[in-house]
Amino acid sequence: MKRALVIDPDPMEQHRVSQILVNLWPQIDLTTATGIRDGHARLGRHMPGLLVTDFYLPDGSGLELIEQTLTLYPEAARVLITRHDDDAHILAALRHGIDGYILKDQSDAGIKRLLAGISKGEPGLSPEITRQILRRFHRQAIRDGSDEETLRASVDTVGLTRREVEVLKLLSQGWDRHRVGEALAIRPSTVAGHIKAIYLKLNVSTRAEATLAAVKMGLVNLES
Repeated sequence: MKRALVIDPDPMEQHRVSQILVNLWPQIDLTTATGIRDGHARLGRHMPGLLVTDFYLPDGSGLELIEQTLTLYPEAARVLITRHDDDAHILAALRHGIDGYILKDQSDAGIKRLLAGISKGEPGLSPEITRQILRRFHRQAIRDGSDEETLRASVDTVGLTRREVEVLKLLSQGWDRHRVGEALAIRPSTVAGHIKAIYLKLNVSTRAEATLAAVKMGLVNLES
């Protein structure tokens, strides 16, 4: 990671995230801002490899900056670090194509681990957020009356292979490609190939979206 833009109205949180990034990448070109106006100005002249923002800023929503980054710098990673863990906020963020949703009450080590993983294309969801997503879609599946046969048919429809299903299940639990490779006795590079195929078949571009798809297809066991 060469460049990052951190936006948070709280100086202590801004400093905390900045220190985590510097510890991860000592040579990183780091810029900070406190709100939408400052963020827009810095985005215009400072292409980030990583945007980290809170949900609510003094003059607007961090989602505005997520949208701008997606348009200007589609290859940049977009991460929300916030205290909001309810369905409405999570789903709004996922619809904006975020790469990570991290809660501020996570330890520094936990945030550091998730940010490092995001830079490698790995899941960027705090464990609490993953559980919230799973619970929501579990409730939805019950309301829709989805049964095992219907869910199995949805897997067949998108054309996932048995191995791709195995990989998707583990990815949706937050495993990185190295751990998946160890569990399935295949190389990380082979796992990466399966991930690309999964993304293509599910028409998704992030781990968060793949996790949602896995939940909808009944591939994730909430009790595990």
